[in-house]
Amino acid sequence: MAISITVQNVDATGPIALVTGTLAFSGNYTTGGDTLDWTTAIEQIAPSGKTIPSVTPPQLVLVASQDGNADNYVPVQGNALNNWKVKCFAAGGTEVSAGAYPTAITGDVVVFLAQFPKLQ
Repeated sequence: MAISITVQNVDATGPIALVTGTLAFSGNYTTGGDTLDWTTAIEQIAPSGKTIPSVTPPQLVLVASQDGNADNYVPVQGNALNNWKVKCFAAGGTEVSAGAYPTAITGDVVVFLAQFPKLQ
């Protein structure tokens, strides 16, 4: 199942737009990473009047546990906005097994920071 994105803040005052928010994991994990669709984030940003080009992928994405959970999250760039992945690793560095997400991940507060270039 795709990861749910909630945008919390957009700073589009400079030559790049910094977007922060949270990710929520539910359903089943697929080996190699679950899908992260940035178009859903852009749809949330549009009503605010701040602009991020919908055809431009993020230049930088950081994902981390805000709760200090020992699990790790690694963003994997896709070739389009809608097919990025997030790989999930359990404490100790082993990728989470395919199947239902462990409660340590579904209950974690996972935050992201994404840097989008702006059209000049």
